[in-house]
Amino acid sequence: MQLDEIRKEIEETDYQIVELMKRRLELAEDVGRTKAQTGTPIRNIPVEEKVIARYRKYAEQNGMNPNVAEAVCKLLMQESVERQATLPKSDSSPKRIAIVGGNGKMGKWFADLFTASGHKVDIIDPSAGNGLTAEDARFADIVMISIPISRTGCMLENIDSIAKKDALIFDVSSLKSPFIDVLRNMAKRRKVCSIHPMFGPSAASMFDRNLLICDCGSEEAVREAEELLGNRGANIRTMPVEDHDKYMAYVLGLSHAVNIAFFTVLERSGISFKDMKSVASTTYSKLMESNTSVALEDPYLYYEIQHLNAYREKMLTEFSTSARDVVEAALSTDPREFKDLMDRGREYFSKQRIAGTCGSRNGHPLCGP
Repeated sequence: MQLDEIRKEIEETDYQIVELMKRRLELAEDVGRTKAQTGTPIRNIPVEEKVIARYRKYAEQNGMNPNVAEAVCKLLMQESVERQATLPKSDSSPKRIAIVGGNGKMGKWFADLFTASGHKVDIIDPSAGNGLTAEDARFADIVMISIPISRTGCMLENIDSIAKKDALIFDVSSLKSPFIDVLRNMAKRRKVCSIHPMFGPSAASMFDRNLLICDCGSEEAVREAEELLGNRGANIRTMPVEDHDKYMAYVLGLSHAVNIAFFTVLERSGISFKDMKSVASTTYSKLMESNTSVALEDPYLYYEIQHLNAYREKMLTEFSTSARDVVEAALSTDPREFKDLMDRGREYFSKQRIAGTCGSRNGHPLCGP
């Protein structure tokens, strides 16, 4: 066959692949409608494990890389879950949801999600230009607050005096300690909890992403939040609100600090980004992807995440001490100090794999092998 003929056949094959993908998604929607009618959860981890195993098996039987087949499988499952998550559910009734700060990036993300699910959304944000103010939250069944961390406490108190008694109220702030007393106090009298989506507004969906629901003392609020946000493909974890910022000191504070320190060293190196990129290793390139993302974020938000966390000092001290230990080990003439640091890190991650929480399909079925 001539090159043009081969390319033509590839084009025809690609079209057939896309048609089959379309048919698969149509079938997934049929499954989703059945789940919606019966109240069955969208995610079924054992089934997903079987599907991934099936793709890997078929790939091996056909002389293909099973990792590539698994990647394709995950993309198809993600699209399936995203479509199923927007289907109306038989036992759900549309709610009126007010989003304070709804014209911000995260506010818009949730507004789109709720609207697609059939809810009526009121955007309460001066920049929206619709004339709505916090006073309009009195009409809402659910009030979500998505504003800077430093202003969230005052807004919660304001909404407390405005919202109807049976309204569900929650914030989506990255930290809770600056206003935890407000949350606890309100939860004694009304349905209040606190949410933290562990992803940003660039996420296409909640699929296989972590979503935290913080219990502030109202079991009813936690249950309603789970009903509102559950069954959309997210990995939901409920925890006491007091525990949240302990984790965030490392999950957000440490990861941000490491990235900022990394690109600060590069900026001070005197070597341009373009020049450095031309000699980049695989590890460096992976780090640069997250570094670039962090560098483009809102510096004031990232400052608040560092500065307002009640558990910041312990983490930052550990970060500073660990950086010093790495420097001293690298400069030491005895390699055992450096080896010890790496061995302890290897042991830490291997324990996570054994426990099934990292790199294991048993604990996290959609993680790669």
